[in-house]
Amino acid sequence: MKKIIECPYCDGMADLQKEARDLTYRKDQFNIIAHFYKCEKCGEEFTTTEADTISLVQAHNQYRQRYNIPFPEEIAAIRQKYELSAAKMSEVLGLGANGYGNYEKGEMPVPALAKLIATAARPTVFMEFLTDARSHFSENAFEKAKEKVEFLIGQEKEFNPVYTSLNLYKEANNFTGYKKPSEKKIAGLVAIFIQKCKQEFNDKLKLNKLLFYTDFYHYKNYGSSISGLSYRAIQYGPVPANYDNIYSYLENEQTISSEWIRLSNGSAREVFKTNDDFDVNLFSPDEQETINMIIARFNQTSTWDIVDLSHKEKAWKELESGKELISYQDYAFDLVTI
Repeated sequence: MKKIIECPYCDGMADLQKEARDLTYRKDQFNIIAHFYKCEKCGEEFTTTEADTISLVQAHNQYRQRYNIPFPEEIAAIRQKYELSAAKMSEVLGLGANGYGNYEKGEMPVPALAKLIATAARPTVFMEFLTDARSHFSENAFEKAKEKVEFLIGQEKEFNPVYTSLNLYKEANNFTGYKKPSEKKIAGLVAIFIQKCKQEFNDKLKLNKLLFYTDFYHYKNYGSSISGLSYRAIQYGPVPANYDNIYSYLENEQTISSEWIRLSNGSAREVFKTNDDFDVNLFSPDEQETINMIIARFNQTSTWDIVDLSHKEKAWKELESGKELISYQDYAFDLVTI
């Protein structure tokens, strides 16, 4: 979002302003950081579509959390795991012709329908929905869908996901940037940072800061994080809350490996390397833009320089003494380094 734009009421220039305000959405009130412009010359205040969007998305995030409404990516993921079209999911759940697809695109379901969608994420329950909707399928299509659900039921019984230890929270909330944690995106971010940044600085200290700035900068501009990670303020700056588990997991998955390198001053440092290719399809165009900006800003920045920069952030200053978790909503809009 541009910090200065032309005023539509006069020939002056208007500055981007941010202010805590209450916003009413579906009869509920939510505290947001409102974005608007104020002209230095005529004093008029106004908004743009972009400013309105970042203000409204904050209320949407809080509404979804308050009523346990899945986020669009989660709604899409439920359908994708059953390998059904949005139209078929709508038929199975009785949502109308375009209902499910609209919810994937961001339309807000009422809490009752959201509960139905969330329940459908459980394969054993979805099997009942599928059986009841058999008349909407051809015989071959029904058997194929049934076979997929049966496979997922069996997989669910055997599955013990190691990656669930990567974050404190498994579901989207204020401390995940209103995104469900994604091990694929976490791995993708770490891999691209290692590939694009100066090798001698690719240690945990710097990678932790890159993850923090990526997620909080994206939230600042779009109202959601990228990875879904939670962050804590500790001595050397903000870090993913379970960062040791992240690197252990990525090494076990052979996404990254570590090595000790000799520095010019004679000391040694453990850094990471990777042979994984950056899968651009994991990330939306907006997410790719954020990632590229972070790389351009910090690819040559040393570990201790980025640590010092992170100590200028309001989140670290206010929360480090108690090693507290960092709220995206409370601190992302106050970033000073980027």
